[in-house]
Amino acid sequence: RGRGGRGSPPPASAGVPSAVPAGSSPVSASDLSLSGTAQVAEKRQAVVQALQWSWGAYEKFAWGFDELKPVSRRGADWVGLGLTILDSLDVLWMAGLKDDFAKGVQWVRKSLSFDKTRMISFFETTIRCLGGLLAAHEMSGDEYLLQMADDLAERLAKAFAAPSGLPYTTISLSSGAHSVPAWTGGNLLLAEVGTVQMEFFSLAAHMNKPELREKAQRVFDVLDKEGGPMDAKGGRLWPIHIRPESGKPVGSTISWGAMGDSFYEYTLKLWLLTGKKHEQYKRMYLESVRGMQSRLITEHAGLTYLCEEKAGRQLRKMDHLVCFVPGTLALGAQHLPEVRVEHMALAEKLMETCHQMYVRQKTGLAPEFVKVGADMEVGASHNLLRPETVESLFYMWRFTKDPKYREWGWAMFLAFERHTRVQTGGYSGIRNVNAVGMTKADDTMQTFWLAETLKYFLMLFSEDDILDLDTHVINTEAHPLKVLSG
Repeated sequence: RGRGGRGSPPPASAGVPSAVPAGSSPVSASDLSLSGTAQVAEKRQAVVQALQWSWGAYEKFAWGFDELKPVSRRGADWVGLGLTILDSLDVLWMAGLKDDFAKGVQWVRKSLSFDKTRMISFFETTIRCLGGLLAAHEMSGDEYLLQMADDLAERLAKAFAAPSGLPYTTISLSSGAHSVPAWTGGNLLLAEVGTVQMEFFSLAAHMNKPELREKAQRVFDVLDKEGGPMDAKGGRLWPIHIRPESGKPVGSTISWGAMGDSFYEYTLKLWLLTGKKHEQYKRMYLESVRGMQSRLITEHAGLTYLCEEKAGRQLRKMDHLVCFVPGTLALGAQHLPEVRVEHMALAEKLMETCHQMYVRQKTGLAPEFVKVGADMEVGASHNLLRPETVESLFYMWRFTKDPKYREWGWAMFLAFERHTRVQTGGYSGIRNVNAVGMTKADDTMQTFWLAETLKYFLMLFSEDDILDLDTHVINTEAHPLKVLSG
């Protein structure tokens, strides 16, 4: 069906993600084979059960709130839009949990309102709520979800009000008031302005509203124009702080982790989402990978690390957030034959490092970041149930079919089961990945645990037809969006 149309749901041939049968007989994850080739269907069922344990606890203790606090068994708000529901609709659909999906949609119909004065994150609301509504609409064909996505996008678009055309950091959905928080020194953050384009492009195509695409595109034009200087190898990187008046980067901190990460991800994904028709995005992606290779990669004690840079000097630390990079490199390599071998080789090395971030800890769960000292050292010991490593394992499995990636993923899943599962329902982040037997919970089940971490586990242990990566591009909150016609 035409991208601007709003009629019946697309035919199955359009690559709609297929639902995994939820399965009837429960499995015990700890009893399954550790091998990457055995009992794959049972492992997939164990992931569905983890999703049910998460969603069921949210429904019981926190329904309508943004997040479940699983230890204290209550809900908490920070956006005020039932975030777990909007973020989970597509994974419920893909897992075959249609009754739970229907309950979520019913809540959207009866209870969701965007007429809220609260100042909320423009970026987080775009990737989680707008992305979640769009993906759930595309999968189910439910028109009300698209209407709500349109309403939300029109409100969010008022953030694109800085003199440079860049979006402000926070916005009130009811009044359109916007601001930049003091903690960034009045600066915008690279990831927050450069990771909203997929969602606005998709909504604009569905609703035939090119003006919304233009607002999001202008950000990339400004970043392209004002980005860091080209180095001798044709590489270019962007500092993470940007002035709202001019769109010019300030400071010298370069990061593919916190505050930078998903901008680089979207340079590639925008090229793919728009049918590989726009050279600008492809060029920016290749420039940024060349810059990363020449300035941020270091090898130490047999492992390859992706570090940060400040004042021209490499900071020897690597965020777990950076572990999306092997998957992104692998995805790009499928479409860029001129760098395929080189990018896949780097992806494999970084994937090994991310794997080691897990297996070297006593719980088998990765810390928030590591430092490159005499060896890999824990920089911050907490684990928030983050998805980046299993995200990359999914892409590496999909493109290489090497069973070690399923084996590594299963070991990670078991570690989450052992150390983050809450007995009364749900899963919680933990404060210390090396405190076995006395792991302290942070009492938060992040919405990305369902939206991303469990979805990538689900896809890792599913057949390829669960999601066609030629017809869909996955946003940074793991919401699959259909490729546009241009």
